Amino acid sequence: MKAEVPGRDLRAVGGVFPFVKERYPTFEAYGKATLQEIYGAKLEEARSVEVTTLESMIFLNRGDHFEARAMPLEAQLAPAYAVCVADYDGDGNEDVFLSQNFFAVAPDSSRCDTGRGLWLKGDGKGNLSAVPGQESGLKVYGEQRGAALCDYDADGRVDLAVTQNGAPTKLYRNVRGRPGLRVRLKGPAGNPQAAGAQIHLSFGSRPGPVREIHAGSGYWSQDSAIQVLGTPEPATRLWLRWPGGATTTNDVPAGAREVEVDVNGKITVLR
Repeated sequence: MKAEVPGRDLRAVGGVFPFVKERYPTFEAYGKATLQEIYGAKLEEARSVEVTTLESMIFLNRGDHFEARAMPLEAQLAPAYAVCVADYDGDGNEDVFLSQNFFAVAPDSSRCDTGRGLWLKGDGKGNLSAVPGQESGLKVYGEQRGAALCDYDADGRVDLAVTQNGAPTKLYRNVRGRPGLRVRLKGPAGNPQAAGAQIHLSFGSRPGPVREIHAGSGYWSQDSAIQVLGTPEPATRLWLRWPGGATTTNDVPAGAREVEVDVNGKITVLR
């Protein structure tokens, strides 16, 4: 039977189990010892825990269950923090942005710095593909944390802000995406931005994705309450489920670039 040896060094293990450092005061002595010699009878009392997977995943709601799918390889190369969902290119399919990296690792580990922010392009069927930074323009080499979506220049394209630990916040203006429909909701008193509402555009008989307005979006961030919905073709109908469960349906006025809908279902063209 092969002897089992520890995978962590004396500094890491001794910080958690002081008796190990007392028994093995030098790295040499510790390095020559087996797990059985280090822990003795305590090894038999230890509880074994197994991990099924360490992959970053998405879970697709199939009605009566969630279908788990691993994200592409590029999403596995570094830890992810912010997760932002929007239609970045305006093709009518929802995409995902991940902020990445973690530098504050244990002394015996290499820092996780492979990510530079990742745009994952969706195909509308639950599949995601990584878009290289030289194509998307997203290149954030620091320790990325919170990120948020907005259309700060009101051109109908989703823009992105990404924060970093100890480094400048990055603002990325979307210049290549197809402009979509900007939708503002006028919610009830106490919830004027209608947090929790769901928005669904249709294109004739073809449904588009459902978007939900969040009061918080990912890691210490909040996306804009003004939603930009992709319009690969002229939108015809706007369905809303308001907080509380009431629903409204409106025809989308031809040529509208921005609309406001109130809780009673009244739609107003702003642009």
